[in-house]
Amino acid sequence: MIPLLGVFPLFVFPASARSPGQTTAAVQWMQPGLSAAHTGIQVTSLKTGKSLVSHNANTPLMPASNMKLVTSAAALALLKPEFRFKTLVYTDGRIQGNTLNGNLYLKGLGDPELTDDGLTQLASEIRYSGIQEIKGKLIVDDTFFDPLREGRGWKKTYGASAYSAQISALSLNRNTVDVWVRPGIPGKPAEVALEPPNQYFEIVNQTYTGGRTRLQIARSMVNGKNRVTVSGSVSPQARPEKESINLENPALYTGYVFQNLLRKEGVRLPGRVEQSKTPPGVYELARTESRPLRDIVGELNKHSVNLIAENLLKYMGAIFEGEPGTAAKGAKVIQEKFLKDMVGLNNQTGISIADGSGLSPLNRVTAHSLAQILSYMHSQFDVGVDYVSSLAISGVDGTLHARLNSPDLKRRIRAKTGFINGVSALSGYLQTKNNETLVFSFLMNHFTGVYAARASQDLLCTQLVNWR
Repeated sequence: MIPLLGVFPLFVFPASARSPGQTTAAVQWMQPGLSAAHTGIQVTSLKTGKSLVSHNANTPLMPASNMKLVTSAAALALLKPEFRFKTLVYTDGRIQGNTLNGNLYLKGLGDPELTDDGLTQLASEIRYSGIQEIKGKLIVDDTFFDPLREGRGWKKTYGASAYSAQISALSLNRNTVDVWVRPGIPGKPAEVALEPPNQYFEIVNQTYTGGRTRLQIARSMVNGKNRVTVSGSVSPQARPEKESINLENPALYTGYVFQNLLRKEGVRLPGRVEQSKTPPGVYELARTESRPLRDIVGELNKHSVNLIAENLLKYMGAIFEGEPGTAAKGAKVIQEKFLKDMVGLNNQTGISIADGSGLSPLNRVTAHSLAQILSYMHSQFDVGVDYVSSLAISGVDGTLHARLNSPDLKRRIRAKTGFINGVSALSGYLQTKNNETLVFSFLMNHFTGVYAARASQDLLCTQLVNWR
């Protein structure tokens, strides 16, 4: 029998389960705080296609961020690794001399990685076209997606956290801003600043310098502006602290940033920033494109960026089911065009898609379905390499950079982690000491103690590395 490490054995695989010919392993549950009834496990040999370990593998469970394995696989398979998002600038006016008489339209098509650099490129193109003044408004257009900015089932407790950034077809800097807090003069308020600075925000500074550092940061929408309230104490000896928070109405925020960047490029735009749909009859002034999808998916899976997954879901919905893109349309595309037509799964496989990232507790997948998706993607010549390489490497990078880093496990596992309240998951690929590649999926729900769940997953990986 393969020895279990540590003092809390989770599963005991009998000697017969070590044989690749054994399709199902008997499972003995021994880990306090975890329930066998709420855990799904599937281990499959890529070499033979046979099931090596299976426990509740067809039970629908919450996947947390393992949902990203489904979303990213569908995106690569349907959109292809070379795909790039576009962000466009249109006008309905005419250029006379160095003046544009008309409105400027900034239209987003779902790029989740647009940054200040991309907007600066757009502003520069407008300036290089000879325009120095725009006599009109700046209209931001995010109608490529529906107006719902949160995923179905997202909890109010997510609040202003950066990981629950609002979904928008026109996004910037992952729809977050950085709040910097530095100590001031003892007894006086601390210094509070936003990066990047923007008139779309109002700062309420209720801090003081003194005592231990204990800060609270909250965001609310007041009179059409994002109000950031910072309260608490800051130690006079404290280093500057940064907290990333999400923001309300990313498209409008992007418009204000773009207006500032135009001014920096020498283009005057005194008109208002408004939000509306781009009308027919406009013509293109400038555009910027994202990195290839293969790179974006690498960022998504290695670092578990929720906004990327949500925008991909709605983008697929818009492209294959028609504008505006919605999560429901995207879920339909994944179910029918990817899972059914490509992977060979159908709607009865226990997969229920509420969002693209796994933040929603309404998502359901099975360990067996995840293993099938992983196996399918590994076998695809055109997208397999990009998919596998998008996953974190044990003990090296991403969400696994400090995990599974023992000499026996380091670099032997490529996987996606997952965690929301009461859910812990780990699924991916593992290379045994005999150089056999296994596909595995561990889904754990309704447990107490996240560290116990992770330790259990790590112990299972240790056993699988020693599989023979």
